[in-house]
Amino acid sequence: MQRICDFIAKWMGVIVLLVAALSLIVPSSLAWIGTWVINPMLGVIMFGMGLTLSANDLKIVLSRPRDIFIGCLTQFTVMPLLAWGLTKTFSLPQELAIGVILVGCDAFCGIPFSHYSRSCLQRLA
Repeated sequence: MQRICDFIAKWMGVIVLLVAALSLIVPSSLAWIGTWVINPMLGVIMFGMGLTLSANDLKIVLSRPRDIFIGCLTQFTVMPLLAWGLTKTFSLPQELAIGVILVGCDAFCGIPFSHYSRSCLQRLA
């Protein structure tokens, strides 16, 4: 199980890009996935990434209050407005629009990106 998790963590960016390219090139290949699946899948992903945080990560975050303020201000203003704008621009169905806006409002939606960047930094070191 550890090997599978390490593989996914190492290649997450590539996996996401490949699935996105597949869905753009051959949309019918992923059409069998209902839109109702997206919100639970996002919940599982965010929960799993949250489990990777440690007490030391919290110490580092709390030592930078200015960054926390800027991040919170951006997270709860720019991100939800951008998500709402994207749902209107692309005329998304209501269940998808709700999911996109909720992810835009979710303070933990950046965890996958910070997790991926941490693994990138470890590979560079």
